[in-house]
Amino acid sequence: MEGLRIAVLGPVRAWRADRELDTGTAQQRAVLAALALRGGQVASVPDLVEGLWGWEPPASAVVALRNHVSRLRAALEADPRAPRVLLSVAGGYALRLADGALDAARAEHLSAEAGRARAAGELEQAVRLLAEAAACWDGVPLTGVPGEYAERQRDRLAERRLALLEGRLELELDLGRHTRAVPELTALADEHPMRERLRALQMTALYRSGRQAAALAGYERSRRLLAEELGVDPGPELAELHRRILCSDPALTAPPAAPAIIGGPGPALPAPAQLPFDVPDFTGRSAAVAELVALLERPGATVCAVHGMGGVGKTALAVHAAHRTLGRFADGQLYADLRGAGADPADPYTVQEQFLRALGIPSENIPVGADERTSLYRSRLAGRRLLVVLDNAADAEQVEPLLPGASRCAVLVTGRTPLPCLPVTGRIALEPFSEPEALALLERIAGPDRLHREPEAALGLVRACGLLPLAVRIAAARLAARPRWTVGALADRLTDRARRLVELEAGSLAVDAAFELSYAALEPDSARAFRLLAIPEVATLSPDTAAAVLGCGERDAEDALESLADIGLLESTDPGRYRYHDLLRLFARHRTLESDPPAERAAALSRLALHYQAGVSTALRLERPYSRLADALDPRIPGGPRFGGQADAQRWVLGELPAMIRVTTQILLHPTRAAGPGDVRVLAAMLAGLLPCTDLRLPWPALLPAVTVLVRAAEQGGDQGVAADACTVLAVAYAYTGQHPRARELARQAQRHQLARPEVTVFPQRALYTLGTVAAVDPAGRDEAVRHFEAAREVSLRAGEPGMAAQAALGLAQARLAQGDHARALEHSRDSLALWREADCALGTALALRGAGLALNALGHHDEATDHYTEALAVCTAHGLQTQRAHTLLAAATAQLAAGRPAEARTLGTEAERLLDDLGDTAGLRRARELLARL
Repeated sequence: MEGLRIAVLGPVRAWRADRELDTGTAQQRAVLAALALRGGQVASVPDLVEGLWGWEPPASAVVALRNHVSRLRAALEADPRAPRVLLSVAGGYALRLADGALDAARAEHLSAEAGRARAAGELEQAVRLLAEAAACWDGVPLTGVPGEYAERQRDRLAERRLALLEGRLELELDLGRHTRAVPELTALADEHPMRERLRALQMTALYRSGRQAAALAGYERSRRLLAEELGVDPGPELAELHRRILCSDPALTAPPAAPAIIGGPGPALPAPAQLPFDVPDFTGRSAAVAELVALLERPGATVCAVHGMGGVGKTALAVHAAHRTLGRFADGQLYADLRGAGADPADPYTVQEQFLRALGIPSENIPVGADERTSLYRSRLAGRRLLVVLDNAADAEQVEPLLPGASRCAVLVTGRTPLPCLPVTGRIALEPFSEPEALALLERIAGPDRLHREPEAALGLVRACGLLPLAVRIAAARLAARPRWTVGALADRLTDRARRLVELEAGSLAVDAAFELSYAALEPDSARAFRLLAIPEVATLSPDTAAAVLGCGERDAEDALESLADIGLLESTDPGRYRYHDLLRLFARHRTLESDPPAERAAALSRLALHYQAGVSTALRLERPYSRLADALDPRIPGGPRFGGQADAQRWVLGELPAMIRVTTQILLHPTRAAGPGDVRVLAAMLAGLLPCTDLRLPWPALLPAVTVLVRAAEQGGDQGVAADACTVLAVAYAYTGQHPRARELARQAQRHQLARPEVTVFPQRALYTLGTVAAVDPAGRDEAVRHFEAAREVSLRAGEPGMAAQAALGLAQARLAQGDHARALEHSRDSLALWREADCALGTALALRGAGLALNALGHHDEATDHYTEALAVCTAHGLQTQRAHTLLAAATAQLAAGRPAEARTLGTEAERLLDDLGDTAGLRRARELLARL
C-alpha cells in the first residue's frame, strides 16, 4: 500500500504517509507484529494461534484470530474488500509490504550495506550505516505485545541491536577512536555483564587509552559475575585478551595497520577482516578442525578444500577453523560467498574487484580486463600473510582466478562438489555428525536438562534429522523456542516422513531450502534422475539398478549417478555404489510427487523388480545348471545383471537380497496402489527363484505380510503358475515362522495350482519337494517329510532330472539326521552325492559332502567326517561358494572338537565366524560364536 509503514522495534505502530493508524488491541498488535516479522511469508493459522495463546488456546482462538485480521485489514487496506497488503494465502495469512516499509527490515538492509562498505575498506561509511541501523530501535521491541512468539522476537531483536552496536564500536576501535568509545562501551558492558564480546571491546579500548588497571578490573568483574551466576570461567577469547593485557602485548596498543594503497599516496587502511561470525555453539568436528588448522598454519602457500552435501556444516567448520588461526594471518582475512550451489554463482572477477577494494585499491584503479585484474590481485597478495575463504564454490574454474600466486597466503574453499580439478594441499570430505556430536549440539542449544530427562527421545530426534547438522540445529532451535515442548513431542512430529521436512524449518533456516539450491540448478534429465532414483526403498544404488529405475542404458545411468554425486545430492559410498542421505531422499520424493505422474513412479519400481527377477533367473541357471526351474519360472529376459560365473552370481544375490526384499514389500504393501498383474507375476517368480538361490534363508517375519498379499493377488489374477509360485513362497514363510499347519495347507494349495499345469514337467516334483521342506521344519513332521522327499526323488528320476532327485535325496538325509537315524542319513547323503556328480553340480556336491560329514560325525567317525569336510571345502574354494564354505568350516570345527582337537576346532571356527560375519548370516554367526565359547 502506498506510504504504509510499520514499526516493531519499539511499540507496534503503523502509518500511512504521515497519519498514524489505529492498530487496535494488544492481541491485534500481536497478530500484526507476527505477520510483519515473517517478511511476507505465509503464517499458518495454527502457528499464529500458538504464538498468541500458547499450547492451550481457548476454544474461540481461531474465531478471535479471524476477527483480529478483519480489523487489521480495515485499518491497513485502502479497500478491505480487495486486500493487497494483508492476504489470505494457503490456510494462513501474509503481510506484503514494500521494501523499507518495516523498521526491522530497514535495519537489516542498513546492516548489510555496512558489511559491504566494510569489505570495501570504507570503514567510515560502515560506522555511519551501523549507527543508522541501531537508531531504528525506539525502546523495547514489541512493547506491550503479548504471547510467546512476541517474547521470543523481543529477545531476538534486542540481541540484534546489541550486535549492531558491537559491530559499530569494533569499527570505531579499528579507526583508532578508543578514547571516544570508552564511555559507551563501559555503559553497555555494565548493562550486559554476561556479554563477553562487549567486555573484550571495553578492555581493549581502556588499554589503548592507557588505562591498563581499569581494563584488568573490567575482566575481574566479568570473571566474578560468571562464577557467581553460572559457575563458569570466562571464555577463551576473553581470557586470552586478559593474558595479553597482563603481558603488555605491543600488538594491542593500536589497531592493526594495513599497507598503503597501491597507486599513489593515501591513508593506511585497516587489514581486511571479512570473516563471518564464528557461531558460539560450534560443536564436534574436532578431528576436522585440527586437520584444517594444521593445514592453514603450514608455512608457504596452502589451499584446503572442504566438501559435502547441503546442510552438513561446511561453512561453520571453515569459519570456525579460520577464526582459530587468525594469529597466523597478520595481513587480514578475505571472505566471499561464491553462491556455487545455486543457479546464479558469483562471477570470480567481480569477487576479485571486491577483494581489491578491501585491499585498498580504488575502484577507478582496478582493470576491466580479466587477465589484468587477476595479475593485480595476485600482485597485491604477493608477500603477504592473508587468509582467503571462498565459501560455497561451484567448481575449480570459479575458484582458480581467486587463488594467490606464489605467496604465503592460505586459501580455504568449501563446496558441495569435491572440486576434483582444484590443486589442493589437503581435502576434507565432511560427513553428517556422529550421534554423540548431534546430541551435543542439541544439548547446547535446547539445554541439558531436557535431554537428560529424555535421552532415548533425544537420540530418536537426531536420528530422524539424519544426523545432518543443519537439521539438528533447526530441531534444537524449535525446542529452545518452545520451552513447554518435550523432546519426545518434537521427535514424534518428525516420525511422519511426509511432514518431516516441513517440521525442519525455523525462522530463516530450512533443510528444504538448503537442498532446493542444488536441485534448482539441475538440468531436466538430471532432475528426473534425482527424483526417480529416490523412489525405491533401497540402501544403495548401482549403475545397473539405476538404469532399470530410469529405463536407460547403464552408461547413461552411471553418468547420472556421478553427476548427482558431484554436486552433493548423492553419496558415493564405494566404487559403483551410491546412496541418498535420508533427508535428501525425502526431499526427492516430495519433488517426484509434484513433478512425475503416478504411472511413471509406478513404472520405475516395476522396471527395478523386473531387473531383479532377471538377475535371480540368471543366477539360478548358473548356480543350479541341472535344474529346469529357472526356465519354468521365467524364460530368459533381455538385459539384467551380467555375471562372471557362479561365485559372482552368488555375491550379487546376497548383496542385492535386502534391496529385493524392500522393493517387494514396497510394491505389494503400497498404501494407495494395488500391485498390477505384471508386478505380481514378476515378484512371484523372483521370490520363488530366491528360495534355492539362498537355501531358504530369507527374512521371513519381515516378508510374511507382503507374501500374503502376493498370494491373494496371484489367485485373484487366475494364472495357475503365478499362484503356484506365490503359494510355494508363502508355505515356506509360514514353516520358517513356526506356523506349521498353515504351511502345510499352503504347500498343498501350491501343489493344486502346479498340477493344473501338466505341460510343465518340473512342477510335480517341485510340489512334493515343497511339501517335504515345510514338513521337515516341523519337529512333529519329520516322518511326513521323509515320505514327500522319497516321492520327490522318484518322480524327479522318472522325469529325467537327476539334480532335483539329488536335492530330494539330500532333504531325505537331513530328515533322517533329525530323526536320529544317522546310518540312513549317511546312505541318503551318498545317494545325493552320486546324483549331484551325475548332474555335474559343484554346489550340490559340496552340500552332499557336508551332509555325509554330518552323518559320519554323528556316528562317531570324526576322522572320516573331517575327510568329507576337507573335500567339500576344496569344492567350495574352487567354485567360489563362500556361503557353503562358511557352513562347512563350522561343521568341520564341530567334528574337530568332537575328536578332541580343540586347537584345530578354534582355527576352523574362527575362520567360519569371520566369513559368516562378512556374509551377514546372523543365524550361522550365532552358532559359530556358541561353538567358540565352548573352547
